Amino acid sequence: MLHINSPEETISASPEKVYQALTRFFERPLEGIPGLSNWESLPDGCRFTVYDHVNCRLSLKEQLPCSHVAYDAEVESPHVTATAAFDIVPKGSESSLQAKIEADVPFLLQGMVKGVVNQFMGTAMQYLKKAIENS
Repeated sequence: MLHINSPEETISASPEKVYQALTRFFERPLEGIPGLSNWESLPDGCRFTVYDHVNCRLSLKEQLPCSHVAYDAEVESPHVTATAAFDIVPKGSESSLQAKIEADVPFLLQGMVKGVVNQFMGTAMQYLKKAIENS
């Protein structure tokens, strides 16, 4: 099992606003994330392509109001399943956000996959921060 934790991001928004953004982001196309294309909104998640060849699907898995949101993630080829979880912690008038990914990646592929996932996760976290703060 591959485990990746993002750096903690401080977001200038209440935990309620962060939670709403995380549980509803898939309702409209995301723009401005390098490497993300072919966005399709679904009733409980979304589909998209990363770096022009990795097709992914996210489905809302669990949500604890204002503190935790998790998605099941599935990559088509090579077939990989994962969980992407976001923890929200109040910090005065701001919030702290950290993402954690657990992926069922064969041990021999973890070295190749970890760098790409880390890079994409960092970009996605910066995008989320800007989108939440500017909404």
